[in-house]
Amino acid sequence: GLSFKASNQKTLYGFCYESFENNVLKTQIYYEVQIYCSEDNFSNSYIFEINRKQLYVNNKMPDSKIEQIVEKAAETIFPLKIKIKSTGEIEEILTGSTIQKRWLSVKENLLKYYQGETVAKVIYKIETVLLNDDLLKQSICQNWFFHLYFKPLYVDYTEELRYRFIWKSPVFGNQSIEYGAVHTIEEHYDTDDKINIKISGIAIEERTIEEIMEGYDFPKKYLSEEVTQPAESKMEVAYRLYKEDRSVFSVTGIFETKIQENIQQKIQVEIYHLAESSSFRPGSDVARKESQRIFQSYQNKEDDDIIDITLRIKRELEKATPKIERIMGTSGLK
Repeated sequence: GLSFKASNQKTLYGFCYESFENNVLKTQIYYEVQIYCSEDNFSNSYIFEINRKQLYVNNKMPDSKIEQIVEKAAETIFPLKIKIKSTGEIEEILTGSTIQKRWLSVKENLLKYYQGETVAKVIYKIETVLLNDDLLKQSICQNWFFHLYFKPLYVDYTEELRYRFIWKSPVFGNQSIEYGAVHTIEEHYDTDDKINIKISGIAIEERTIEEIMEGYDFPKKYLSEEVTQPAESKMEVAYRLYKEDRSVFSVTGIFETKIQENIQQKIQVEIYHLAESSSFRPGSDVARKESQRIFQSYQNKEDDDIIDITLRIKRELEKATPKIERIMGTSGLK
């Protein structure tokens, strides 16, 4: 099987989410995430400490009243500590009580600055989640970064190098689509010494798109004679892991969903390690310091430079990882 071996290292990631309707970009979200991973010797598992930086929506910081409230509430979650199963999935949120304390203090300030019935409703909804450990974990798992980063990659693959898994992906925010997915691991390292895992899936829903979006847990067709059209959606996600410690180098995912006969939604999500140098390998202090320097320089950028930052990261990523048409490596995973 494939096992995770990273510990005592800090890694900075760029995260970019883009939502398209009929190939027209509707929303772009960008932020950076600092992750520190350590080994928990008592429970033979890993602890991840995660800190999220400034969030940008369509190249600017959240500006509407509701966006600002939601963002201030989201900030109370970080720094976040989570315990990870050996497969790579989230097992437990370790900072629940700290988050609750932070929230109570932030809530007080929000109620001072923002007035009105709508504000009160939004704050109540947020509080319901933050003060309940199960709902908090569920909410964190529905965030695209956590949803993609903490997946069961470290499992026993079959002789065909495959593993089957049900993905519940947050295609409509709090409402997820269920996919029957197959994880396939490439037999050899690629020419850049990375492990490649590809995931393909199609929706296995009986619910219609409308039922999913409205939050129904079961298809209404069971309550009537009406003939309905189950949701049509497909997904492709590609992971590249460092050979040395099996930590994530990059994740790219595309989720395509038919909303109506003439409306197609596409969600494109990317997570990439912000290492400046193409020669970075896990455990290299020089490369880690360089990554930190880049991170600091991004923090000082103006808001309207965000697209430039994203393009620059992509260019650097492309430089660091030449496109490989077929597997050329010869050293297997075992």
